[in-house]
Amino acid sequence: MARFRTNKYKNRAIVNGIGKLLKLNRGQKALVSAIIVIIAIASYFVFDQNDFASFPSSPRASQQSTSLQEGIYYVSHIVDGDTIDIIDNKRQKYRIRLIGANAPETAKKNMPAEPYADKATDFTKQIITINKNQVRISFDGDRIDKYGRNLAMVYVNTPKGEIWLNEALIYEGLAKARLQYNFSNAAKERLKKAELNAKNARKNIWNF
Repeated sequence: MARFRTNKYKNRAIVNGIGKLLKLNRGQKALVSAIIVIIAIASYFVFDQNDFASFPSSPRASQQSTSLQEGIYYVSHIVDGDTIDIIDNKRQKYRIRLIGANAPETAKKNMPAEPYADKATDFTKQIITINKNQVRISFDGDRIDKYGRNLAMVYVNTPKGEIWLNEALIYEGLAKARLQYNFSNAAKERLKKAELNAKNARKNIWNF
């Protein structure tokens, strides 16, 4: 089974090596780096591609009210691996928490970053950058967490198809499955399966 890995330091070393060999300029190196990320993403679709395609695109309606609607949004800021800020066409900002995925915490005041927090953040940033910082937001069950953040499924369109970011983070061992929220059993099973795969492969946070 192919593994979807996007270690920026490893990628940088590969790109620099290719650049020296072929005498590439900075712009050409950037193109090579983008190609490497796309190839890595393509391998993600080897993981239960049929299950991915069958995931419901129109989840059941929420019982909580919010002004944020499902749709395509621009990502203005990556807070950490499982949290992003988006803006709508009226420049209104919303904070999105990826439901069902819990990535390591980044550094806070008087508190260092947890292991793999920066890698999880970089992973989310690389995926979202592929589609020019545009994501599709969908809801499934609980809509708001105790901090007032919008709980959502986040999808990113790529040349190989649409990636469910919540699942991809867990599959790569860069987030744990958190299933305490009220959302569909089909989604929970997908996340549990992704976490089991990461544990068995001892990926990132499970590498002990």
